[in-house]
Amino acid sequence: MMRRFFFEPADRNGEEVLLPVAESRHISKSLRLHVGSQIQLFDGTGMRYLAEITNISRQVVARILAADDEQQEEKAMLHVGQAMLKNAKMDFIVEKCTELGVATFTPFVSSRCQGKMDDEERGGKRQQRWQRIVESACKQCSRPRPLELNDTLSFADLCSPSGQESHTLRLLFWEEEKTTSLHDLPPFADYNQIHLLLGPEGGFSKEEVALACRSGYQSISLGPRILRAETATVAAIAIVRYLAGDM
Repeated sequence: MMRRFFFEPADRNGEEVLLPVAESRHISKSLRLHVGSQIQLFDGTGMRYLAEITNISRQVVARILAADDEQQEEKAMLHVGQAMLKNAKMDFIVEKCTELGVATFTPFVSSRCQGKMDDEERGGKRQQRWQRIVESACKQCSRPRPLELNDTLSFADLCSPSGQESHTLRLLFWEEEKTTSLHDLPPFADYNQIHLLLGPEGGFSKEEVALACRSGYQSISLGPRILRAETATVAAIAIVRYLAGDM
């Protein structure tokens, strides 16, 4: 299996790439690759590179042999807003959003989020952990352009008024929605931007649903079963991607 690694575009000089210290340590200490080993490189721009290791030291040097700019175009850009869950559940969702091709991920705080919210310093560490999860998931699924992680917002800020963009669909998944399901919507091929809002373990309040609907979201049911928050997120993304023709 071809091993995959990230590098910063600024660390490329012609066809020579200087890999980050952490990636270099993984190459030399864990994988025990050697000079002449071929690897796949990503630079976060959507490009893939076939490269050969030319020097192993504190920072591994690799030489690019070929570049691949063939990118799988999504029929619709998918954006996920996720209410804060407990740490392990959020880590899981960030990983699965990356694997499922979500373009942007915005965590937010709603009234029924469980547990104490992290302060700014801990929040920064949490973002760093999520970034590492995104990079690891990208390597696993060969995704050349990483998921974009946004800062944590309040629910009110997330639902601040915005212009009505054409070809944009905004959906809020709510377990108390009884009348409208995904089957009742127009064909998803009509949209090039799809925004999904998923709630916390305790779900959205009626007031939050009303606020989101005033800002352009439509309340949608995922069916009669009450799903765990993390299960609902993965199910919603997979179903929407299928309906949009991306799976």
